[in-house]
Amino acid sequence: MTDLSIISTVESTLREAGRQHRKVRARIRFDSENGETEYERSYEPYAIENGGVVVFSLFRNEFRTIPLADIKRVELSDDQFRPRRPIEM
Repeated sequence: MTDLSIISTVESTLREAGRQHRKVRARIRFDSENGETEYERSYEPYAIENGGVVVFSLFRNEFRTIPLADIKRVELSDDQFRPRRPIEM
Protein backbone atom coordinates (compact mmCIF):
# COMPACT_ATOMS: atom_id res chain seq x y z
CA MET A 1 0.00 0.00 0.00
CA THR A 2 1.30 3.47 -0.84
CA ASP A 3 1.56 6.25 1.74
CA LEU A 4 -1.42 8.04 0.14
CA SER A 5 -3.63 4.96 0.32
CA ILE A 6 -2.63 4.40 3.96
CA ILE A 7 -3.53 8.03 4.77
CA SER A 8 -6.86 7.64 2.94
CA THR A 9 -7.68 4.46 4.88
CA VAL A 10 -6.59 6.05 8.18
CA GLU A 11 -8.66 9.17 7.47
CA SER A 12 -11.82 7.22 6.58
CA THR A 13 -11.46 5.04 9.71
CA LEU A 14 -11.01 8.14 11.91
CA ARG A 15 -14.04 9.85 10.34
CA GLU A 16 -16.18 6.76 10.94
CA ALA A 17 -14.97 6.52 14.54
CA GLY A 18 -15.80 10.19 15.17
CA ARG A 19 -19.29 9.85 13.69
CA GLN A 20 -19.98 6.79 15.87
CA HIS A 21 -18.26 8.22 18.99
CA ARG A 22 -15.94 5.22 19.08
CA LYS A 23 -12.41 5.19 20.43
CA VAL A 24 -9.53 4.14 18.18
CA ARG A 25 -6.21 2.40 18.73
CA ALA A 26 -3.47 3.93 16.56
CA ARG A 27 0.16 3.10 15.77
CA ILE A 28 2.12 6.36 15.44
CA ARG A 29 5.54 6.97 13.86
CA PHE A 30 7.73 9.42 15.69
CA ASP A 31 11.22 10.83 15.13
CA SER A 32 13.37 10.76 18.26
CA GLU A 33 17.02 11.51 18.96
CA ASN A 34 17.73 7.80 18.42
CA GLY A 35 15.96 7.68 15.05
CA GLU A 36 12.47 6.70 14.01
CA THR A 37 10.32 4.77 16.46
CA GLU A 38 6.66 3.82 16.82
CA TYR A 39 4.19 3.64 19.67
CA GLU A 40 0.56 2.63 20.08
CA ARG A 41 -2.10 4.63 21.94
CA SER A 42 -5.88 4.95 22.35
CA TYR A 43 -7.62 8.14 21.25
CA GLU A 44 -11.00 9.81 20.88
CA PRO A 45 -11.10 11.42 17.38
CA TYR A 46 -12.66 14.90 17.00
CA ALA A 47 -11.63 16.57 13.73
CA ILE A 48 -9.42 16.30 10.69
CA GLU A 49 -7.83 19.59 9.69
CA ASN A 50 -4.65 20.88 8.07
CA GLY A 51 -3.28 17.39 7.42
CA GLY A 52 -3.72 16.22 11.00
CA VAL A 53 -6.29 14.66 13.27
CA VAL A 54 -7.37 16.35 16.50
CA VAL A 55 -7.75 13.70 19.19
CA PHE A 56 -8.15 13.42 22.90
CA SER A 57 -5.24 11.30 24.12
CA LEU A 58 -6.31 8.84 26.79
CA PHE A 59 -2.63 8.36 27.71
CA ARG A 60 -1.85 12.07 28.20
CA ASN A 61 -5.37 13.14 29.18
CA GLU A 62 -5.30 16.11 26.79
CA PHE A 63 -6.16 17.17 23.25
CA ARG A 64 -3.41 16.72 20.66
CA THR A 65 -3.03 17.02 16.90
CA ILE A 66 -1.30 14.13 15.15
CA PRO A 67 -0.14 14.45 11.53
CA LEU A 68 -2.04 11.94 9.37
CA ALA A 69 1.24 11.01 7.68
CA ASP A 70 2.60 9.79 11.05
CA ILE A 71 -0.25 7.34 11.65
CA LYS A 72 0.80 3.90 10.43
CA ARG A 73 -2.35 2.01 11.44
CA VAL A 74 -5.65 2.75 13.13
CA GLU A 75 -8.35 0.38 14.35
CA LEU A 76 -11.87 1.06 15.59
CA SER A 77 -12.50 0.06 19.18
CA ASP A 78 -15.79 -1.37 20.42
CA ASP A 79 -15.63 1.25 23.21
CA GLN A 80 -17.66 4.40 22.76
CA PHE A 81 -16.93 7.78 24.34
CA ARG A 82 -18.93 10.80 25.45
CA PRO A 83 -17.61 13.79 23.46
CA ARG A 84 -15.65 16.39 25.43
CA ARG A 85 -16.33 18.98 22.70
CA PRO A 86 -18.16 19.01 19.34
CA ILE A 87 -16.97 16.44 16.82
CA GLU A 88 -16.24 17.92 13.38
CA MET A 89 -15.91 14.93 11.09
